[in-house]
Amino acid sequence: MRSNSFVQAASAAAVLFAAAGIANADPTNIWDFNVFSRSTIGTAGSGYGSDFQGSAGSVGSAWFSGFSLKDVPSASPSLARAYYGGGSFTLSGAVTNHGIEVAGNVIMNHASINGPVFAGGNLSGLGGSLNGSVSLGGTKTVGPAVTVLGTLSENAPYSPTINVFDVSDQFLSISNYAASLAPSTTATNLWGELQIAASGPLTVVDIAAADLASAWGIKISGAGTVVINLLGETVSFGSKTWTYADGASGSSTLLNLNEATTFNLSGGDHKVSILAPNAATHFSSGLVTGNLIVGSLTGGGQVNWNPSGGFNGEIPAPGTAALALAGMGLMASRRRR
Repeated sequence: MRSNSFVQAASAAAVLFAAAGIANADPTNIWDFNVFSRSTIGTAGSGYGSDFQGSAGSVGSAWFSGFSLKDVPSASPSLARAYYGGGSFTLSGAVTNHGIEVAGNVIMNHASINGPVFAGGNLSGLGGSLNGSVSLGGTKTVGPAVTVLGTLSENAPYSPTINVFDVSDQFLSISNYAASLAPSTTATNLWGELQIAASGPLTVVDIAAADLASAWGIKISGAGTVVINLLGETVSFGSKTWTYADGASGSSTLLNLNEATTFNLSGGDHKVSILAPNAATHFSSGLVTGNLIVGSLTGGGQVNWNPSGGFNGEIPAPGTAALALAGMGLMASRRRR
């Protein structure tokens, strides 16, 4: 069940918002980011590979190699673009739907982007095509290497529709809040399978990183939102069997790595949303079906779309009363472990 601090904070903030005449009218749901990095994706020497089915974003620059983005048009429904970035965007591969919005340069290295492009910098690269209108804060490199099939506007003002720095802060606040929740149950290890019995609207369980790494599977039974706070600064695990029963699902389960600064993930199909806002993450191979929110991201693992809906409201989304109070320092402080 919800902690008393959550209920009291939500009630108090509702009064404050009403008094101030503030409404949460923003239709954007940050959980519609299939992938989000609080710094960079890939590196200049090694672009991120594989594909993301939904929309992605990063505070810093992104480098993609042999990559495909926004393959499922209906994914990330509240986000108009396939990618939002606070730096430059280098692509070898394709943006399949809905275009991009980046503060820096766009570099096309044998790439294609379907949909509009809004950039604060220049357009250049080894070759490619942009199948939509292009608005640049700078200019397009002279020559035929990069083809713009729509209207080209140069030296145009750049006004991002989403502030990726705010999104980054909001994900961190959510992780901090989730980590502050007292456990409501424990996980049982049955022959290497960690079993969690969910009950009520919100179930919280703490699991040591080493215990998850050594388990072959995780089984969650029972409806409601489940938060698994994974404890440890260094987290590494490979393929796991995620099993859900009696109303549980991967779309209502959050694996929160609030303490992790290093996170190595590989293999299998991890049917769970992962929130690791402070972790330098290397996703070498395999599949995540859900959200992947990290401190930074390298590797070549695939991320598929599985909408969480903000975890049924039990984990407060940005703009809600509880998170607003968290930002004001009125939420319960993160408990010491």
